[in-house]
Amino acid sequence: MSPALRNCRFGKTKTTITQSPARSRASIDFERYRTGTEQEPRRFPKQKALRLRLRRTDKIELHDGSKSYLLTRSGGDSWSNGAKMDPGTVSALVEKIRDLSASKFAETGFTVPAIDLTITSDGGKRVEKVILSKNGNNYVAKRENEPALYELNASTVTELQKSAADLKPAPPPNKK
Repeated sequence: MSPALRNCRFGKTKTTITQSPARSRASIDFERYRTGTEQEPRRFPKQKALRLRLRRTDKIELHDGSKSYLLTRSGGDSWSNGAKMDPGTVSALVEKIRDLSASKFAETGFTVPAIDLTITSDGGKRVEKVILSKNGNNYVAKRENEPALYELNASTVTELQKSAADLKPAPPPNKK
């Protein structure tokens, strides 16, 4: 009689549980998935740089070298330096922030921070911060208080920078 075999997945761990009819206990074998650069791209889960709840975002802070952008939400409108911002350009920036996802894990390469992005949500109760550093042709992202490094494609970060630069005030309301 062959032993019963069961495979379970818990996060990044594949667990094989084998139980023999002759034994009352099951033996457990843990097999870790490969991580880092040797991991196959098709098995790499698309990892977001930020875990955003953008419906409740209160504040977006972006520091890119000498350029700084600060957006706050009041009601349904976004504001920057006392000026109401164009909803289309704000939505484009939010979409680019959502698109910040890692192409793979990076083991090294985080040097001098180039971009600092902070999102405040849930009435100031939740603050998410990610710092990006230029590494060759790509960027390496690091979440605050987490050791993992994520490699981002340069095109994604370039689109984010362009979207931030395209922010503009809302047009004045039409008077009738």
